[in-house]
Amino acid sequence: MVKVAHHFFITICAASDRGGMEINMNLIEGLNIEYVHVDTDGFEAKMNLTQFHDQTFGYLHGGATIAFGETIAGYASNQKIADGQIAVGQTITANHMKPKKIEGYIVAKGKLMHMGKTSHVWSIEMFDENNVFISYLTVTNVIINSNKD
Repeated sequence: MVKVAHHFFITICAASDRGGMEINMNLIEGLNIEYVHVDTDGFEAKMNLTQFHDQTFGYLHGGATIAFGETIAGYASNQKIADGQIAVGQTITANHMKPKKIEGYIVAKGKLMHMGKTSHVWSIEMFDENNVFISYLTVTNVIINSNKD
């Protein structure tokens, strides 16, 4: 069973002399996730870094790391639940260990700590291409019934 991830859109309005210009950007595409491999009790995923991930000083934005963690934990949870259910992020706790310049990539390794009927808890460690520990996240997903109406 494969479930398709929901797409989230953000709208950026750029100021100009002629008014704002709207650009639709898919957050998941912007994160530049190369792969997600899900197994029985965990996952591994890779995010290639671009200017999209910059917090204006040339370093990885903590929010991009958090969005990466929530996205891949949600994807992994959605692979483990029944038809008619969806997993959505409920709680995220993040600790950023080292700053990371906007170059290279981040690899996330997640472990399923709890798989209940109504929630999943993931422990995620993120490392850069030199195996430097960048961030640690805990993501809790709540399992809900999908409303197709």
